[in-house]
Amino acid sequence: MEQYPNQQSDILRDHRPKELPSTLNVLTILTFIGCAWSYIGTLWGLAMNKNPQEQIDKIREGRDKVGDGFLGRWLDASMEMAQRGEQFKYINVGLTFLFTTLCLVGALQMRKLKKQGFSLYAIGEIVPIPVMFILMGFNLATMVFGAFAAIIAIVFVILYAGQRKYMTNN
Repeated sequence: MEQYPNQQSDILRDHRPKELPSTLNVLTILTFIGCAWSYIGTLWGLAMNKNPQEQIDKIREGRDKVGDGFLGRWLDASMEMAQRGEQFKYINVGLTFLFTTLCLVGALQMRKLKKQGFSLYAIGEIVPIPVMFILMGFNLATMVFGAFAAIIAIVFVILYAGQRKYMTNN
């Protein structure tokens, strides 16, 4: 009779849901915050960018006041980004929503300890970097923003990769 309670407790232990590791919990919460920031920032930028040519003209005025040093190159790159940003505005918005949603869905799946969430997340985090260079060109500003984005993306992908051992394929 003594074995019956132990067998019951073993059965219950096997059917308990796995506990979410604390590091994975923190990573997914940070991802949710980043995704919310991305959605809000994209919509805000779209709504508040009433006259992009006015912004370009202001950058051009500032450019005329500085020399050809670092600040001059930065303002040239900023002008190019503003022009290309306006040219590809709706493509940028659509891609931002697509890649942000991939990150969000991937994080939600990883919270459920599903490995396929990692692939979705990694695509949503890494692919936007070369896409930015394709749309915005290669200049000082895109190199700085691209490097910053790449560092954050690589760190998060590596941190999530370390949590895959807790996930399953179903």
